Amino acid sequence: MEEWKGERKTPLEGEEEEEEGNKKGKASRAFCNVDSILFFPSASIGNYVTFARSLPTLPELSVCLWLHVEAQHIGTLLSYATDDNDNQLVLYGRRSSFSSSSASSSKALDFVVGDPVYRRLPAGYILDGHWHHLCVIWSSIQGRFWHYTDRRLTSSGSNFQKGWEVPGGGSVVLGQEQDTVGGGFDPAEGFAGRMAGFTVWDRMLSRREVEGVAEGRGLPRGVVLGMEDIAEVHGEVKQVACECLEYCM
Repeated sequence: MEEWKGERKTPLEGEEEEEEGNKKGKASRAFCNVDSILFFPSASIGNYVTFARSLPTLPELSVCLWLHVEAQHIGTLLSYATDDNDNQLVLYGRRSSFSSSSASSSKALDFVVGDPVYRRLPAGYILDGHWHHLCVIWSSIQGRFWHYTDRRLTSSGSNFQKGWEVPGGGSVVLGQEQDTVGGGFDPAEGFAGRMAGFTVWDRMLSRREVEGVAEGRGLPRGVVLGMEDIAEVHGEVKQVACECLEYCM
C-alpha cells in the first residue's frame, strides 16, 4: 500500500471526536460468548485469513471485533478489495515511520471507505496487551461514521463519503492489506495479535446494539459476514476454539 506512506490522503474537514472515558484500558470483565479466536503470531505476508464469501453492495455498514494487540502498532485488521479499487474498505494501523505525524499515527487506525477517502480513529489506548471490543459504523445516507471502543463512543465525524456505496463481490482479508485483489501484501502492514468475533452488518448498529454485542447478548439482525464464513487461515495463523477470551492463549 505504497500510497499511504506519503501525504496523498488527507482526512476530511469537519471531523469530530467525542471522548467519553475511552482511555480506561482493559475491558471490565471476561467475555464468554465467542466460539474461536484467530492468533497471528507475527506480521508476515504469509499470515492472513480469507473468506468463502464476499460482501454485498453496502450503502451503510457496521464492523465489530474483539482485538488483542501484541505490537507497538495495530497493523491491518480488515482489507476489502475489488478490481476497481484495492482499498474499498480498510481498517489499517500504520507504523510511525510511514507518516510525518510519527508516533501519533502508530497509535491510530485509518478507516477507509473508498480510497483515498478515510478518517483517522484514535486507538492508542488499546495497545496495552488486553482484549478490547472495537466497532466502526458508517452511513452513506448521513455521510457520517461512529467509532466505539469497549461500548463507549470514542470518536465520530460527518461529511464522510455521503452518497457512496461500497461495491459487492470483492475479496475480504484479515491481517494483511491488499494492493491487488487477494494479494500484494507487505510485511510492514501485517497484523500481530489476536482477533475474535469479527462480524460485518449491512446496516448501522444503534448504540444499544453495540453495547449488546460487546456484552455478549447475541448478534443483531443484518449480519453479512462473520467468523463462520472463514475459508482458510494462511501461514502460521491459528484458529483456536475458545469460549472466554480472557482464558484462551
